[in-house]
Amino acid sequence: MFRSLRPRQLRSTVDTAVRGLGQQQQRRNLAIHEYLSANLLKEYGVEVPKGEVARSAAEAEAIAKSIGGDDMVIKAQVLAGGRGKGTFDNGLKGGVRVIYSPTEAKMFADQMIGHKLITKQTGARGRLCSSVYICERKFARREFYLAILMDRQSQGPAIIASSQGGMDIETVAKETPEAIHTTYINIHEGVTDDIARNIATQLGFSEQCIEEAIDSIKKMYQLFMERDATQIEINPLAETSEHRVLAMDAKLSFDDNAEFRQKEVFSWRDTTQEDPDEVKAAE
Repeated sequence: MFRSLRPRQLRSTVDTAVRGLGQQQQRRNLAIHEYLSANLLKEYGVEVPKGEVARSAAEAEAIAKSIGGDDMVIKAQVLAGGRGKGTFDNGLKGGVRVIYSPTEAKMFADQMIGHKLITKQTGARGRLCSSVYICERKFARREFYLAILMDRQSQGPAIIASSQGGMDIETVAKETPEAIHTTYINIHEGVTDDIARNIATQLGFSEQCIEEAIDSIKKMYQLFMERDATQIEINPLAETSEHRVLAMDAKLSFDDNAEFRQKEVFSWRDTTQEDPDEVKAAE
């Protein structure tokens, strides 16, 4: 069985859920770059925008050519929030930029790779950008928020969903807590069709997308359990103009204690994005 919230439970439960997201980020768990998160979601059958990682300006140009079209996004691969509003140490503003040609991909990659991006989360010293993720730009008719995390209070997985995607979940929790739904999952039963359908309906997917949304939610939970994830955060989870369900942006983190089981995942660790003192202490 699953349990959704009644109105009188909403405020305290939303506060607990959002605080749980913050705790997941503060604890020493493995966080991986966006392009790796997208690849892992795709491996599990969750649809993501077409894209590839580039580690040089020349690679960025070639990838943009292979994607085709004239509407793409280039994203600095830095493990920090607020990339879009960040500034590089060379003065370039914005770690997420819309690009319209392979030439622009090359130009922005050249200005991002090898430079430090300073955001509200990095502090003044910033974090080094060693690669960029270039992907097709998709347009959403609806944007939702979905996160799966291990909830300490219930000692099991919880799915946090909001109809207001594409914005900071803490802001949603503060301004419109009724837009957030938390579903606690029985770890022995997992996410059933009924649970996934209830979540997809609460989010507000159109009838054409409900079945695909159910499938995507179940596959995300499968990834969460099989890969020892501590958090999967999709913001936004979108319904496109073609009525497809798409994970537009993803943040995944994993339990450090599961490294012995998850050799592949932990081979993706990028220590340049972590606190040098913590990396040294862990050696």
